[in-house]
Amino acid sequence: MRSPRDIKETTSRFAVWCVSVALFSAALILSALFLHRLFSIPTPVALNLLKLSILGGLFALALGTLAAVDIWRNGSRGFSRVVLGGLISSCVVAWPLLLLPKINAAPEINDVTTDTASPPPFETLSARRAPGANVPVYPGELFARQQQQAFPDLKPLLINRSVAEVYEVSVDAIRRLGMNIVSSRPPGDETPAQGYIEAYDRTLIWGFYDDVAVRVSGNRLSARIDVRSASRYGRHDLGRNAERTRRLLREIVARLEATVSTPLARRTRLRRQ
Repeated sequence: MRSPRDIKETTSRFAVWCVSVALFSAALILSALFLHRLFSIPTPVALNLLKLSILGGLFALALGTLAAVDIWRNGSRGFSRVVLGGLISSCVVAWPLLLLPKINAAPEINDVTTDTASPPPFETLSARRAPGANVPVYPGELFARQQQQAFPDLKPLLINRSVAEVYEVSVDAIRRLGMNIVSSRPPGDETPAQGYIEAYDRTLIWGFYDDVAVRVSGNRLSARIDVRSASRYGRHDLGRNAERTRRLLREIVARLEATVSTPLARRTRLRRQ
């Protein structure tokens, strides 16, 4: 009968390392998620931890392959470790693959707006972008052309209501969607009057920060709403900013509909340029 020492010596070292590295990678990605979502550690740090965890997961899969060969050829122990390590590391590296459909469906842009010729600027929010973040200046024609091809429905919203009323409704809509307003400037007495709202939003799981700017312009009879949504980090937003813009415009329309007895659809229209 073999002693525990003999059994330990016949266990594949690759299998042991496979589980260890897989567990470390899983702990790393969960730590990055927890610290960034709840404690707002710098996004570049969280992204680096994320990349490191994926590399660790790939390394664990490679170790699992070597362990399987070792077990097959030498009859070493550790098959259960290989299975466990393979499952954990597969979960670590699988989630980026789940994003491929979104990556392929949306253009590689991180800044969208309903007015590509003169997008609402980021004034207060530009100072909140840390070194290494995306530049808050709209990239211009390069992004505008890709946006038009991928999201042709993103157009200014024209409403037959006073600019002051539409501005207040826009502020309410932003808050209802859970965005955090950092600055607001109501429209003045000039003609045409303009009001600005700046807010930030966070993604559901990772809590990445995206900036939102809303410009409401017009007079006592009509108003125009322009929205801009941009990611602070990353070259590809996976279509997130376009969806946020649509959601905000829909919420504004819904809030305005709630204030009148007749359907707002008769009194509003989307500009098709």
